[in-house]
Amino acid sequence: MRLLDLRATAAYLGVSEWTVRALEWARVLPRVRVPLPGGRELRKLLFDRHDLDRLIEEWKEGGRGPFA
Repeated sequence: MRLLDLRATAAYLGVSEWTVRALEWARVLPRVRVPLPGGRELRKLLFDRHDLDRLIEEWKEGGRGPFA
């Protein structure tokens, strides 16, 4: 699966769900916004596995920390 929900994202990164929320809030980890009819969007937090892999590579290379 390419899109992961909050729980699966936390497990994939090896961090808590609150850390994933903080990463999204700090705009370090972009969420996927799914449009719904009527101009609304799905409230469920979804993340692209490619973005998670990119973030892991940044961490491995000694780049910015999660909240830098």
